[in-house]
Amino acid sequence: MVWALDRLHALLRLLAGACFALLLVAVLVQVVSRLALPNPPVWTEELSRFALLFCAALGIGLALRKGELVGVDLLTMMLPARAKQVVEVLSCLVMIGFGWLLLAPGWAFVDIGSLQTSPALGWNMFWVHICVLIAPVALMLAAAERLLRVVSGLAPEVH
Repeated sequence: MVWALDRLHALLRLLAGACFALLLVAVLVQVVSRLALPNPPVWTEELSRFALLFCAALGIGLALRKGELVGVDLLTMMLPARAKQVVEVLSCLVMIGFGWLLLAPGWAFVDIGSLQTSPALGWNMFWVHICVLIAPVALMLAAAERLLRVVSGLAPEVH
């Protein structure tokens, strides 16, 4: 199970990196073309927005898995170890529940996108809006993994 999750997160890391590289290239082309060309391409801004959306959607699970999401732990720092563990379990359950609640409206949004086309690139917006489903699924998977690690005692101590 851990092997499969490690492989999944390696794939997510690769895809997020590719999206970030695409974002950098799109912005570079946008800046250089605005300075050097009389009519800069219009697709660069749209592509950079899409790449940024996918960076966030793919990266949220990775950030949670590595403990790099912003958290307010002022209160939990003062708790004993067992209470920290309970708070961590509750936090994971809330994230899984929140992600679950986002799936149905997220799918409705993605479905609406299948009727739309991006103006500059001409892409079916279904493929862009799919990031609205990727984000909660990635978050739920990372939270479920964290929950299993906390419950089994494999998680690093929560600070």
